[in-house]
Amino acid sequence: MGSGGSMTGFEKDLIESGFTEKELYYLNKNIERYGSSLQSVVTELGNRFRVVLGITLGVTLIFIALIAFAGRHNIISGGISLMIVLLITWFFQPPVVTYKAWRFKKQRLNS
Repeated sequence: MGSGGSMTGFEKDLIESGFTEKELYYLNKNIERYGSSLQSVVTELGNRFRVVLGITLGVTLIFIALIAFAGRHNIISGGISLMIVLLITWFFQPPVVTYKAWRFKKQRLNS
């Protein structure tokens, strides 16, 4: 997995917390290409999950405001626009991996 095909203790912790070997392989390939460490990548992905969650919450609140205060035509067009924002947001952040990183960071790195 890591260097030389053997799994590090940190990688074993990630596997135990729910990451798959395929996800670790993907993360390690990106680290080889762009640099950094696995722990910093997991921390960054965990932070990104929180940001995307915040964007999702904001979009939801805007949609509720549209329903409460806007005309029918604006609700439909606004709803479609907000859905596009969410699709783009979640497309650029792999939701399963970022959630696992956030959960791992919350459970293991912050304790």
